[in-house]
Amino acid sequence: MEQGVSGAVKQPFWADLPYTDIHLSITPDILHQLYQGVFKHLVSWCQDLLSPDELDNRLRCLPQAFGIRHFKNGISSLAQISGKERKEMARVLLGCLIGKIPKPVMLAFRSILDFIYLAQYPTHDDDTLQYMQDALNTFHKHKGVLVELGIRDDLNIPKLHSLLHYIDSIRMFGTTDNYNTEMFERLHIDFAKDAWRASNHRDEFPQMVRWITRQEKIALYEAYQNECQADADEGATLRLNRQEFARTYLPFDRVDVYHKFRFKPCALSDGKEEEDVVKAVPGAIRLGRKNRFDTVIVLENEEAESTGVRGTRAARVKIIFTLPKKLPVSQGGGPAPAWWPQEPLAYVEWYNRFARAPDLVHLMYAVGKAPRRADGLPQGKIIPLSQVRQSCHLIPHYPVGSQGAVPVDWTSENVLEKAASFHLNNWGGTYAYQTLW
Repeated sequence: MEQGVSGAVKQPFWADLPYTDIHLSITPDILHQLYQGVFKHLVSWCQDLLSPDELDNRLRCLPQAFGIRHFKNGISSLAQISGKERKEMARVLLGCLIGKIPKPVMLAFRSILDFIYLAQYPTHDDDTLQYMQDALNTFHKHKGVLVELGIRDDLNIPKLHSLLHYIDSIRMFGTTDNYNTEMFERLHIDFAKDAWRASNHRDEFPQMVRWITRQEKIALYEAYQNECQADADEGATLRLNRQEFARTYLPFDRVDVYHKFRFKPCALSDGKEEEDVVKAVPGAIRLGRKNRFDTVIVLENEEAESTGVRGTRAARVKIIFTLPKKLPVSQGGGPAPAWWPQEPLAYVEWYNRFARAPDLVHLMYAVGKAPRRADGLPQGKIIPLSQVRQSCHLIPHYPVGSQGAVPVDWTSENVLEKAASFHLNNWGGTYAYQTLW
């Protein structure tokens, strides 16, 4: 205060600096402005529209999937909600609103989520910045319905105003991961807390520096290995295995079965590797374990690419297995035929093929169960695991109308059997947002 630079002075220290725009010192913050600010308001508006209990019921019965948190008790009972929990809510919220809110409200909420996801892109160009502007324009066009419905008296919310500055900040300062506080909070764990725990807590500073240096060397070596692998894979093209296993005689009576597989889907940006996990766990194997058969996006024909749903089909993985290396004694023993596939396989049950375009309001594809065969069995196929492009999350089509309620017998474990139709959740994370369109 003696130097006249505290917030209590009438004349701020920067007032006479000719090239200073103090407003530029406040950069966008995904964590606190968007998730803990704008999205926090959006959740409260959804609870007003549906009631907290109904929204909780819809969240409870969502099927499990990789990267999707199961809110088994809903969200109304949560206290001191963290930024991570807000992100997890954003991945499933929109699908829970379909059929229960007016179209203008859905457009306003969807455009907010569009803006939040676009703002997190690791790279931008004029096109993606225009997408952000379009999303913001859509929100402002439809936001008045919240006042008309009595959800808000007004929309004079400072953090909503902050959205106006994101595009200019990205143009001036680069992508938001350069100044998002979430990154620095994460780095504080990686470079301070973890490094301190790795020391013996005596004269810890040089030990922490040495530990960080070693971690950096390991990371650089892994990056070098990845580059070498990428060079080896360069030029490889997608070749779908057209072997019809259902029409092939396979002389054995048992196979090795696995309950999950882990893989790396196609990376969308340099230096960022994705990881995916698919589970197929029959609950009867172990007492107390519940069934879990994940849903996936399968490459179906030559139109399939690394993003988009054209040429792909949704399916549910029922069994993950490998063929035997040797024939059974009853078949003469000896090594398996050379033409048998060496890679792991999966038996999947199909959903209907995707429509040519998603819904124009919430931008999700509707999918239903494929009609059963003449013998009453589900339509299915044995496929190589390499045809699984990524896991996916399906949100059940809830009953519509003001009196529509979630059936009491729907649970997270059985909803994929109970519900007749679903929506492909392309809000299940930033990767799903960029690939399921």
